[in-house]
Amino acid sequence: MNSELINYLRRWRQALLLFSGGLDSSLLLAVAAPLLGPGLTALTFTGPHVPAGELAAAWRLAHGLQVNLLVREMDPFQLPDFRANTPHRCYACKKALLAEAREVAAAKGAEVIWDGTNLDDLHDFRPGLAALRESQVKSPLAELGWDKAAIRLTSRRLGLIWDKPPQSCLATRFPYHTHLTLDHLVRVGQAEAWLKARGFSQVRLRVQNQQARLELSPPDWALFLKARLRRPFLNLLHRLGWHCFQLSDGIDYRP
Repeated sequence: MNSELINYLRRWRQALLLFSGGLDSSLLLAVAAPLLGPGLTALTFTGPHVPAGELAAAWRLAHGLQVNLLVREMDPFQLPDFRANTPHRCYACKKALLAEAREVAAAKGAEVIWDGTNLDDLHDFRPGLAALRESQVKSPLAELGWDKAAIRLTSRRLGLIWDKPPQSCLATRFPYHTHLTLDHLVRVGQAEAWLKARGFSQVRLRVQNQQARLELSPPDWALFLKARLRRPFLNLLHRLGWHCFQLSDGIDYRP
């Protein structure tokens, strides 16, 4: 394991980790748990914008590492930028999330708040990073120059789920400036969960008006077609209210 990361994390005795259950924050949790022991607290936010299964994954790892996990419910629809799905949506969400995280950190006596931002994230359009900087959240992986490849390599060596695909807020399935409702997110979440329950890990259902476009990783397309899932999935989309469905081949399908 990288001694530089260990030395970085052990600078504090009490820390609060913003823990999504994803690859990056899972690595931080696994490395920090034996260093800080009861001084480490993991904080997970959940809500209608979080893909199915993420909270369960976070709980399993925290429980296995004997880390105190706190779960907070977040209602993103209280935020105008979220409801309107503006380009500032992520910033507004992160600001609201961090306001509560600071209260938790103070109650726990945490000296620092960590998050799992990595080096590659700094090159993407991520408005939430500004909120992290404003709140003086520390991003150990990014500060030490760890990219996704290094994180996957170390996670594999530690016996963690190293090949987990990235997950993202369900609001990202809709174009900017689409007025979002709870029903929008629930329907997308149900469709993606249907495929995840059948073994697909990287699933995105992009929605624009009444058209839904499915994105899978390249190896998964063969499984999707071989398992004869297209027809039942089309039927599911129809029941959920979409009447036009598109694969990556650009052809429109209708149930």
